[in-house]
Amino acid sequence: MFEDSYILIIIVSVLVILSYSYSALSVRTKIPSVLLLLLTGIVARIAFDKMGYEMPSLKIALQFFGIIGVILIVLEGALELKLRRDKIWLIVRSFFSALVILAVSAVLIASGIKLMFGEFTFYICLVNALPFAVISSAIAIPSVTGIDEEKKEFIVYESIFSDILGILIFNFIITNPTLEASDFTWVVADFFIIIIVSVIVSGLVLLFIDKTTMNIKFFLMIAIMVLLYAFGKIFHLSSLLMILFFGLILNNLNLFSTNKLSKYLNIEKLQNGIDRFKMITAESAFLIRTLFFFIFGFTLQLALLLDFKIILSGLIIIALLFGIRFLYLKLLARRNLYPELFIAPRGLITILLFYAIPKEFSIGAISEGLLFFVILVTSLIMMFGLLRSTYKIPEMEIYIGNDRIEK
Repeated sequence: MFEDSYILIIIVSVLVILSYSYSALSVRTKIPSVLLLLLTGIVARIAFDKMGYEMPSLKIALQFFGIIGVILIVLEGALELKLRRDKIWLIVRSFFSALVILAVSAVLIASGIKLMFGEFTFYICLVNALPFAVISSAIAIPSVTGIDEEKKEFIVYESIFSDILGILIFNFIITNPTLEASDFTWVVADFFIIIIVSVIVSGLVLLFIDKTTMNIKFFLMIAIMVLLYAFGKIFHLSSLLMILFFGLILNNLNLFSTNKLSKYLNIEKLQNGIDRFKMITAESAFLIRTLFFFIFGFTLQLALLLDFKIILSGLIIIALLFGIRFLYLKLLARRNLYPELFIAPRGLITILLFYAIPKEFSIGAISEGLLFFVILVTSLIMMFGLLRSTYKIPEMEIYIGNDRIEK
């Protein structure tokens, strides 16, 4: 079946149309579009099995779309973040919220895994626990379009920081089973290398946008970002930080001296180019996210969801995640709990880190079924939280040129 190109074209086209419909439905019903994509994948798998089609292995495709999805989602989020002095405290609070909740959740989940499966070392348990501790910006960011602006920005920053910190800590633990002083020295050096590379790449990209006369340039920029990310991962650099810094620099040119920039660059042309780049990044992230969650749903083994151990393990993990979040927001952050407490879904990064666990560190009980259960329940909790909060349905916006019409 999959050898027929036209069938594949039809499937992908219908999937994109459905995903767009799910996004529109999500605004009205608060049902995360990701859940609908996962269910679509599950239903498609059941239908194909009934028709007797032999399914090819899609694990590599899932990992590929996951990596590209992470890059685009972080880039999309960074391109939406404006750095201002009045937001410094918000950024600091969201960073520490992401860091503390991530670290404490990972340690407690690892302790729970160690308690249930005593034959594994705490190190192996921690490697398997980390994916569950990371908030999914791929689900959280699209879901908060209608809430209070300050709360929305907190969730956007927190979820992006959680993604980045989760990947950084996971890679650090995987590559450094025994911690030594030289490992921490490398972390500091890595950070400065990434900043330098980000500034250089951003400058070259700005020059490219300003000087080139070609209309086809933005996918080239995305390709360069993906290439640099891949090279960074090969050399064990924190590539995702580079993507974050790159997006922040492009979206915060106002922090630099406009007079100095105007000597070398056409600011108006540059801003138009950055606006177009934002749009293409958002569209690309939407497409990759659609394919990723559909494929994940398609590859799920439904029998795993009926396993009592998976349900029990999933409920314990979820209770730990939201218990820690409640205590932090209530006692340390001293924030209003609605809807921030509930917006902590697991998703793309959880799946991606799970597949990145080396075979020698794998625990059989931590399966795709457990991942799906945690993703499903945390997304439903988020939906409940949004329904409980003073959620506003955003007006539909139509853009004609640079003018906006609201309906």
